[in-house]
Formats: sequence, C-alpha cells, structure tokens
Amino acid sequence: MTNRFRLSRAGLVVTPLALLLICSLAYLPMIYRLGFYWDDWPSIWFLHFWGGQGFREGFASDRPLLAWVFMLTTPLFGETPVSWQNFSVFTRWITSVAWWWSLRGLWSNQPRAVFWAAALFAVFPGFSQQYIAVTYSNAYLVYFLFILSIGAMIWAYRAARWFYPLMGVSLFLSLFSMLITEYFYGLELLRPFILWILISPTEGSWKSRAYKVVRRWAPYLILLIPVLFWKALISPSPRAEITLFNDLLRSPLTSTISLGLTILGDFFKVNFLAWFAPLNPGFLKDFEAGVLRLLIGAVLASLLVTLLFSLFLTRKPASASDSGKRLAPPDWAQQAIGLGVLAFLVSGWTIWITNLHFELYFPYDRFMLITMLGTSLLVAGLAGVIEKQIPLGSILIALLVSVSVGIQFQYRLQYRQEWLSQKNFFWQLVWRAPGIQPGTTVMTSEIPFQYFSDNSLTAPLNWIYAPANVSREMDYLLFDIEARLNKDLPAIQPDLPIHMPYRAARFEGNTSQAIVLFYDPPRCLKVMNPAIDRFLPVKPLYIREAAPLSRLDLIIPNPEMKAAPPEHIFGSEPDHQWCYYFEKAELYAQQGEWETAAQMADQALKINKHFTEKNISELIPFIMAYAHTDRWKKAVELTGEAYQVWDKTQYPLCDAWQSIYTHALESESKSGALAQVEGILGCKFQDE
Repeated sequence: MTNRFRLSRAGLVVTPLALLLICSLAYLPMIYRLGFYWDDWPSIWFLHFWGGQGFREGFASDRPLLAWVFMLTTPLFGETPVSWQNFSVFTRWITSVAWWWSLRGLWSNQPRAVFWAAALFAVFPGFSQQYIAVTYSNAYLVYFLFILSIGAMIWAYRAARWFYPLMGVSLFLSLFSMLITEYFYGLELLRPFILWILISPTEGSWKSRAYKVVRRWAPYLILLIPVLFWKALISPSPRAEITLFNDLLRSPLTSTISLGLTILGDFFKVNFLAWFAPLNPGFLKDFEAGVLRLLIGAVLASLLVTLLFSLFLTRKPASASDSGKRLAPPDWAQQAIGLGVLAFLVSGWTIWITNLHFELYFPYDRFMLITMLGTSLLVAGLAGVIEKQIPLGSILIALLVSVSVGIQFQYRLQYRQEWLSQKNFFWQLVWRAPGIQPGTTVMTSEIPFQYFSDNSLTAPLNWIYAPANVSREMDYLLFDIEARLNKDLPAIQPDLPIHMPYRAARFEGNTSQAIVLFYDPPRCLKVMNPAIDRFLPVKPLYIREAAPLSRLDLIIPNPEMKAAPPEHIFGSEPDHQWCYYFEKAELYAQQGEWETAAQMADQALKINKHFTEKNISELIPFIMAYAHTDRWKKAVELTGEAYQVWDKTQYPLCDAWQSIYTHALESESKSGALAQVEGILGCKFQDE
C-alpha cells in the first residue's frame, strides 16, 4: 500500500481491530494471575449456592433489572477468575467500539478524531476497577447499551430512511439502561446538545433549531422524568443520600460556593490529573526484570500502534453532496471540547447532589466511569486544536494512551499482589482454625486489602467454612471493627446483638460469640488469645480493646470436614513455610498438644526467618511448646532472642511465661528456667 490508509469500508473493520489491539496491550498481560475482588465475591457466592434466584433476591431492593444481566452472563463464565477477566476486556473493547461507532456518525469525515476519542475511552486510567471483573464486565455491558442508544439516535439523523427504527431502538435502550442502573441518568442530559449538532444550522433561525432539538429530545425526557421519580421516591439507592438540597436550604451561599469549588476541582481531577496522577514508578522497584520487560513492551507497543494508526487515518474528502453537512477540523474540535465539558457537567450531578464524591482512589474512582465519555471528547478535541502541519495531536494522544497502558499494568500488579495476599489470609486462617462454630463473628480491624471490604470477604468465609449451607442464614460474618464501630457495632463489649443483611442473605450473631484476629503482612495471621496476647505490641486499631471478646473455644481443631478454600478458585494448598508452622503451633498449643506444637516449632526454626519488631512475637508459641516439653534451654534461648530484637516483647513474653509457670509440670529445670527468664525480662510470677 503506497498511499496513506484512507477510511473506507475497510475502516469499519480495521479501526475496531486497532482498538482491540490497544485493549489487549492494556489489559491482557498477566491477566491470568488475577482473582476475585470486592463485590465479585458475593456475586460468585450467590451463583454457586443459589444460582439466578440469588441475583433476583440480591438486587431486588435497588437494581432489580441488573439481576437479569448477571443471570445472563454468570452461566457463561461460571466461577473461574480468568474467564471473567477476559470477559471484562471484551466488554471494555466493545464499549469503546460502540463509542467510536457513535462518534463516527457525528463526525463522519474525521476518522482520526473519533479513533482518538475511542482509544482514550478504552484505556482511561482514572478508573482503576477494571479487574473487579464480574462486577464491571456486567457494568460495561450496560454502558455498551447506553452508548448504543446514543449512537442509534445519531445515526437516525445520518440515515434518513432508518430514522424511525433507529429512534425506536435508541429510546428502548435508553429506558432499559436507566432501569438497570442510575449511573447514566446525568448523561441522558447530553442528548439535546448532540441533537443541536445533528440538526443543521441552515435549517432556519436558532429559535427554530432549538424548537426542533426540544421536540426530538422530548421522548427521552418523557422516559427520564418518571425513572427519576421512581428512583428518588420509590426505590432509592442504599449507596447514597441526597444532601445538596438540605445544604442549600440551611446555608445557600456557603453551599453554592462549596458546590462550585467542588465542580472546578473535580473537573481538573477528572480531565487532567486522572491521566497521569495514578502513575507510580516507585511501585515497580520490587518486581523482577521479566515483569518490567513485559510492562515496557506493552507501553512501547501501544505507543507505536496508536501513533501509526492515527497518522494513517486521514480525512476522507467530502463529496459534493456532503457540502454543508461535513465539518472542518476546527469545527469538530470545538464541538468535541464543548461536548466534553457538557458531558462532565451533566454526568457529575448524580454525584454532587449526594454525599458521594469523585476521587482517584478506590472505591470512589468507580464514579469515574460516567466521566469517561466527556474526558475522551475533551482531550481528543484539545488534541485536534493543536494538530497542525506537525502531528502534535497524534503524538499527544499516543503518549496518553501509552502512559494509560502503563498505569493499567500497574493496577494489574496491585490486584495481583492483593490476590496473593487474600489467598494467604484464607489459607492461614484454615490452618489456624480448621473449623469454626456456626454463628461466629470473625472480628478484625485495619484489613490490609485495598480492593476488598469486610462485606465482600464474608462471602468466601462462608463458602470455605459452610460449603453445605444453602439457606439464607449465614453461619459466619467477617466484621471490620474500624468500619462498623458506632454504626453496626454500638460498642466493643460483650453480649451485643449483631444483625447484618447481606443482600439475598443475612447474619444474626452476638459479640459474645466472636473470634478476634488481625492480618498484617508480612506477619502471619494472628488469632488473639486473651490470656497471653493482651500486651502484644504493634496491633491494629481496636484489636486490644476487642481481644477480651476472642473465644478460642469456638475454633474446632478436628472437624468432620476441615475447611479449605475452593481449589478451582484459590488453587492448590501452598507449600508449608513459616506461617503454616506458626498457625499450627498455635492451634496445637490451644489444644494442649505440646509435643506436636514443638514439632511445628522445630520445622519452623529450620527456615532462615528474618525477625523484626513486628514479627518477633511469633516466637511465643514456640517458646511455650518447648517449655511444656521440657526443652527449657531452647525456650529460654528463644525468649532472650525475642527480647533482644525488641524489648517491648517483654510484656507478652511475661504473660506467656506466667502461663508456663502456672500450667507446666514442676521440675528443677523449670525452676531454673523461670529464674533465668526473671533475670532477662524482669518478670514476677504469681500463683493464680
């Protein structure tokens, strides 16, 4: 091909393929190493135990039609994380293709411009939750339908003989997407501005033109108003509370100024900061060279693909019949900028009137979804303004796409680390607690996961410990004290009821039936023992106050069926390293099986473990095991080592040795060891 590629009928295939290549570079490398996150867990749990009925009940209160979307997709992709991750890439791609198709109808002689907007939409880095695949692949399907509604409306004006069928499709998809989710209510207000562009300025005065716009938009408005009424008054969302109107009534001037500043700040955040602020090169320093090479390759490949394809796309010459209907480059760029700003303003009101807000961090960056159309238009328009003889616009778009690909790769690595940490959490839990009495609340604090909550982790907890329970009464609840205190938990004290609805399920428990634990990697998961862990140093917030609630007798050491994470999701049991032996030593110590606990200690101490102030207390169960098996010399030696690493371990060590003083069999060796420990730690042992 000697000439530049010209968008013709072949372009209808080539541009979607270019977008597919960009999406593949942005999202596919290492995607098979990801798992389930956040709201994905309840969805997969519902699917596994209750099938489609779980979705119907789970979404009945706020998004009943969304259940049918999940019922359509979940049988296809089942319970396999990699299938959902690939499907999420597919839905992101088809949504970007739908956006390209829609804009192609708006600016049909600007193939480069519409490619820019679609490519930016495809990789927008302000939204980090792409890899919460079950939730957002279904969300993108709804997004796809909404954009198709926009596109069908546009093409109804470009293909006159198909006007009524396309408008019918557009109206149906508009209503359907609004009934599924409230995310796109604001974007419905973008339609009259698109119609203003579609209706030729040669068709009479601006008043006549405005009248035609209102008349064409009226059917959409007729659909929007009752949907808003239904959502606001009949089926309000539990996720947000409308606060703006009360604020305006209470303090009109202050609230108006505050709202204006919020909108300006969000505009800068969404349209400029979001494109580079999430980039954190320092995050990559701990990864192996192979991962970094893959990252660099994806970034460079996306840069070349975007730049070369952009440069090959040239304006299709306007035919004589197109005169007066086609736009010169400055016109489309100005229109794109204007539409981009308007899209931001109309989409944002669904957030600004509530107590929610736009942020560039989880979980609030989920609202960036609704800004993607506007920012892709605005940035593409700005690139069009600077696109002169030198292709500065094409270079800018290529750079933004490649940086965005790098940021998406960075997100993927973060999700990968989270998945590994989540798997470690549950494996360590089942090692420490092979069974747990039903009705138990597992209380914790400062959960070290970014893309999870206690609500989401309650689903795998029940799946692991109650795999046969198909009732709507959950056996277990993971309870984050930090998040729930003064809300679902009035105080940290015994005998308080706990009621927790869980969409299609519920939990009824009591603070007097609880296990208190924390997970703070690289430390091992720690189940609190009120007798010896009360002065354990470096604990998460509220763990010390909650420790007296922790009942080790709720742990079943030898259940009929030991708990195990489902292998088809978590994979096979990992190799036994330090944390395995630590958890098992604590379990056997709880049972008084000191010989077995000492065997676990022997295996653990063969590992060249690096001790710090945070993890040195993990020697305590080994010390107790050696003391109870008459290996006093080793027990005293480990005590001195722990105290030397950090003197603040004095307090839990003294509690451990008090337990040894009280319960270990009397012997001359015991008396000598206690005297040595008194000299090392300064403990004073007393008869209980």
